[in-house]
Amino acid sequence: MSVAFDAVLPRAARFVAAWLVVMAVQAGTAVAQDFGGAFEGMRDKDAPVEIEADRLEVVDKQGLAVFEGNVSVVQGSTLLKTRRLTVRYISGKGASGPGGNIRSIEATGKVAVRSKDQTASADKAIVDMQKQIATLSGNVSISQGKNIVTGCVLTIDLATNAATLQPCTSAGSGGRVKMLFTPKSGNQ
Repeated sequence: MSVAFDAVLPRAARFVAAWLVVMAVQAGTAVAQDFGGAFEGMRDKDAPVEIEADRLEVVDKQGLAVFEGNVSVVQGSTLLKTRRLTVRYISGKGASGPGGNIRSIEATGKVAVRSKDQTASADKAIVDMQKQIATLSGNVSISQGKNIVTGCVLTIDLATNAATLQPCTSAGSGGRVKMLFTPKSGNQ
């Protein structure tokens, strides 16, 4: 285990977990009030984070850590699965602010986050920590229980909690976002 690997892996794990919390909670609350409690399992930032992948490559001089193949990130009751997770960071010490030394986090290939009855999925997810913008793209779906929101590109301003869900514009898609909301009955 190299010194660079020892320094990057814990930092990447912490910020992957923080990214999941921000992405899931903000996406849920911005798109529909009923998703307000999204991904409660990730709220304890001190809970252990476990990352598994078929391969990990760290290139410290380039500020890059790449987890590839069957990537799984678990914290509390929340699970992220994707094919590839890329963390770009600022090498060395001294960076501060939102995201610390992390520049961006990108998950590609069937991105799925699940916690209890809540799920979020997309083909790709990118969080730009410096600009405080999260983007989920390609077959975006957010659900809690029977409530589902779908579209093509979800953009979240993490500083203001504002979110925009864009429709898919390909042939046959109808060019619209879709939400299925099931009001709670008094018997639940």
